[in-house]
Amino acid sequence: MVVRRDGYVRAALELLDEVGLDGLSLRKLGEKLGVQGPALYTHFKSKQALLDQMAETMLDERLAPLDDPAAMTDWAQWLAERARTIRRTLLSYRDGARLHAGSRPTEQSSMLPLIKPLLEAGFAEQDAVHAVLAVSRYTLGCAIDEQQHVEVEGGVEHHEDPAESFEFGLRLLISGLRRSTP
Repeated sequence: MVVRRDGYVRAALELLDEVGLDGLSLRKLGEKLGVQGPALYTHFKSKQALLDQMAETMLDERLAPLDDPAAMTDWAQWLAERARTIRRTLLSYRDGARLHAGSRPTEQSSMLPLIKPLLEAGFAEQDAVHAVLAVSRYTLGCAIDEQQHVEVEGGVEHHEDPAESFEFGLRLLISGLRRSTP
């Protein structure tokens, strides 16, 4: 069976949903695809390289429409919708937030598309980078909390709505960023 790199990544994302991050291995992926280890290593130098590509692939398709300049409204709406899309995407995969948290950008990644709307809105380059990272890290932290939330026996139940809490914090972050723009 001949499988291209993209096929390996998509199969790995399916396997992630089946076995979770702790159960994911190159060996299990090879078994799923009916290929031997060397076939995987021609595409990925290590399991970490596969995980990095998986994290990027899971977000790329869903974020692509937001990166279309014609679809952009103002920077704050763009940044908020980007955060919502990332959160929804991470939550749509078993251990998606943990996978993303442990990944590093691939060689194809670039910060420029992420900060361009903020640069056009008047942010200094370094401030734009910090803004995107702050919102991204907040979003990732919320998703990790949602996926790993375990009720503590005898703990206090506060009946938090994770989506409502996320939106509250996101509004605060964007509000603070609005006040800091020129």
